[in-house]
Amino acid sequence: MRCIEKMPYITELTEDCRGIVHVGTGLVTGEDLIEATRMASQLVQNTENFQFEFIDLSEVSEVQITEQQLEEIAKEERIAAAYRPRAIVAIVAPVDTVFAIAQQWQQKVEDLDWRTLIARSRPEALRWLRDQLALAQVKL
Repeated sequence: MRCIEKMPYITELTEDCRGIVHVGTGLVTGEDLIEATRMASQLVQNTENFQFEFIDLSEVSEVQITEQQLEEIAKEERIAAAYRPRAIVAIVAPVDTVFAIAQQWQQKVEDLDWRTLIARSRPEALRWLRDQLALAQVKL
């Protein structure tokens, strides 16, 4: 994977350009998430074989985000959805408050044709992601 940005929330494009991996640590802000969402949207617009995002918040202790920032992220996701209408998004969020914020995001994008999962553990999310990618391959 190539590292795109260094911050409490790191965004990487997988070597095969099929996915984007976000990894958060410690305190993550709404600005961190907005910047990563914009970056991901730009990558998706320039990557033909994009299929998934894997968001690992296992090491995040807190997310400080406003409703307005969540709305801005949802707006950016709608732009990205024009380029990735059937994206697969797996989120790992073991901390209750972080899980709740991930659920808020999920509600804001539920009208998109995306398959999403919010899991408490990385193994659970990876297992689900692999299953979804296998299904995506079959639906060629």
